Amino acid sequence: MEGPSGAAAAQPLARSFSQVVFNNIPQSYPPSTSLTCHYTASFQPHPRDWVGIFKVGWNSAKDYHTFVWVEPCLDVVGQESVTRQTLFKDYYLPKDEMEFYQFCYIDVTGQVRGASTPFCFKSPEEQSLTSRLDDDILVVTTQEQVDQSVRERDELQKELDQIRQENETLKSALEKERQDAAVFKVYFITNQKESEKSHLVKEMGQIKEEMGNLKSTLQQKLQEIDTLKEELLVQTTQQLELEQHRATEQKELSRSSDRAAAENEKHTQEKYDRAVLKINQMKDEHKALKGTIEAQSQDIAKLNCKLREGQRELFKTEDSIQLLQVDLQSSDTQKDRLDAELQRVTLNVEELKRENQELCRRLTQQGTQQESPDDLASTGGPLQALVSQLQEAQVKLATERDETRNTKRQVVALNEELTNVKRQLDNVVMACDEDRRKSNKFELQLREALEAVADKDGRIEENEHMMRLVKHENEDLTRENNNLRSNMEGLRSAYADLNAPTSDSSHGQPDSTSPAGNTSTIPAPDPTEHPYEVIDSSLLTEDVAEPEELLMCRHCHESFPGITRGELEQHEASHRVCPFCTVICDHMEQSVFEDHVYSHEL
Repeated sequence: MEGPSGAAAAQPLARSFSQVVFNNIPQSYPPSTSLTCHYTASFQPHPRDWVGIFKVGWNSAKDYHTFVWVEPCLDVVGQESVTRQTLFKDYYLPKDEMEFYQFCYIDVTGQVRGASTPFCFKSPEEQSLTSRLDDDILVVTTQEQVDQSVRERDELQKELDQIRQENETLKSALEKERQDAAVFKVYFITNQKESEKSHLVKEMGQIKEEMGNLKSTLQQKLQEIDTLKEELLVQTTQQLELEQHRATEQKELSRSSDRAAAENEKHTQEKYDRAVLKINQMKDEHKALKGTIEAQSQDIAKLNCKLREGQRELFKTEDSIQLLQVDLQSSDTQKDRLDAELQRVTLNVEELKRENQELCRRLTQQGTQQESPDDLASTGGPLQALVSQLQEAQVKLATERDETRNTKRQVVALNEELTNVKRQLDNVVMACDEDRRKSNKFELQLREALEAVADKDGRIEENEHMMRLVKHENEDLTRENNNLRSNMEGLRSAYADLNAPTSDSSHGQPDSTSPAGNTSTIPAPDPTEHPYEVIDSSLLTEDVAEPEELLMCRHCHESFPGITRGELEQHEASHRVCPFCTVICDHMEQSVFEDHVYSHEL
C-alpha cells in the first residue's frame, strides 16, 4: 500500500489531538481478521484525510504501518460533530502480537488531529492462557522454589509466544516473497514480447534498406536531372549564341537576299521550337520526379510512424524495468530484514535451550533436596505439571527449530531466484540501450535524407527559375531581331528613294555618271547601320564571354565569376561530401560525419 501523497511531518499539538476522538477501542484485537474503528470528528473531513495504524513510540506521520483514506459522507454535510467508521482489511494489519499500536487521524496538511488508546493483536486462546497462568501463580504461593519455577515457566511461555509470533511473521514474509517470485515469473513470461520487438527491429532494418535504395535511386534521378539541366543550359546558351551569330549574318546577308534571311529565321524558329519541346520534356520529367518524391515522402511518413511505435514500446519496457528495479530493492530490504530476524530467532532458541537445561537441573535438585514426605506430597502435583509443561516446551522448541531450518532453506532459494532475476534484468537493460542507439542512428539518417530532399527541391526550383530567365531572354532577342528587320526594311526603302533621282539624271551620260553614282550610293547606308553593328557586336561579346566567366561548383551549385578552373577545383575539394549519398556535410563534426558514412554500410 502506497503512502499518502502530501503527508508531511506531524506536529503533535494538544489542541489538534482533541479534534478527533476514537470510540470503544478495546485492549486487543484478534489477529488476521478485519477490524473497524469508530471515531467522532468535530469538523468536516477532507477527501485526502487518512486514518493510520502506528506503533506506539512513533515520531512522524511517515512511521505508519498501514492507512485508509477517509470516505466523505454527503448526508452529514453541515453538522459540527460527525461519527464515522473506517475498515482495515486483515491483509494489511500488523502480524506482531507483542507490540502495541494506536489509531491516528492525519489531515491533508499532515497534522495529527486525534489519536486512540494503545491496543495489541492477541488471539482469545492466548488471552485465556495468560489469565489461567496468572490464576495458577496466585494459587501456588506457599513455597519459594515453586514460585520461582512458575515464574520461569511464564518467562518460557512468553518467549515461546514471541518465537511463535516471529515464526508467523517469517511465514508471512515468505508468502510475500513467493508472491513476488510469482510476479517476477509472470513478468518474464511477458518478456517473450522482446522477441516480437526484435522481429519488428529486423523489419525496420529491411524498411530502412529499402529507403536507402529509394534514396540512391532518387539521388541518381536528381543527378540525371542536374546533368540534363546543365546540358539544357549549355544548349540554350549555344542556341542563343548561334541565334545572335545568325542574326548578324542575317543583317549582313539581308542586303544581298531576303530569301537567306527567311531561311535563317525559319531555321532559328525550328531550333527554338526544339528547345521549347526539350523544356516541356524536362518539365514532364520534373513532374514525374515530384510524384516519386511525394510517394517516397509518404513512405518516409509511414516509417516515422513505425519508429514512433518502436519508441513507445521502448519507453514501456523502460518503465517496466524501473518498476522491476524498485521491486528488487524492496525485496532486498525484505531479505535483509528476514536474515536479521533469523539470526535473532536462532539466538533466542539457543538461549531457550540454555534456560531449559538450567530449569531441568534446578528441578532435579529440588527433587533431591526435599526430605519430608508431607512436602513431597504437597509439591508433587505441581512439579509433575511443570515437568510435563517443560517437555511440551521442548517439543515445541524442536518443531520451531525445524520450521526455522525450512525457512532458511526457502530464503536461500529465494536469494538464488533474485540473483537470476537481476541477471535477466541487466540483459534486458543492455538490449534496450542497444535498441535506443539504433533508433537514434535511424532518426539521424531520416533527418539527413529529408534535408537532402529539401535541398534537391530548392535546386530544382532554382533551375526552373533559370529556365524561365533563359526563355525571357530568348523572347527579348526575338523582339530585337524583329526590330532590326523592320529597321533594315526602312533603310532599304530609304536607299531605294535615294537611288531613284540619281537614275533619272544619268540617262544622258551613261558612261561617265554610272561609276560616280555607284561610288556615291554605296557608302550611304554605312552611317545608318553603324550603331546597330556596334550594339550587335557588344551583345555578341557579352553573350560569348558570360559562359566563359561563370564557373559553377558541382556540389553546392554556386557560380563564381572571374575565377580559373584550378581555383574552382580547390573550392570543390574543400567540401566534405559523403561518398555514398553525395550530401554536403560541411556543418557536421568528424565523428558525426563518420557515423553518417558508416550508416550506409549497415
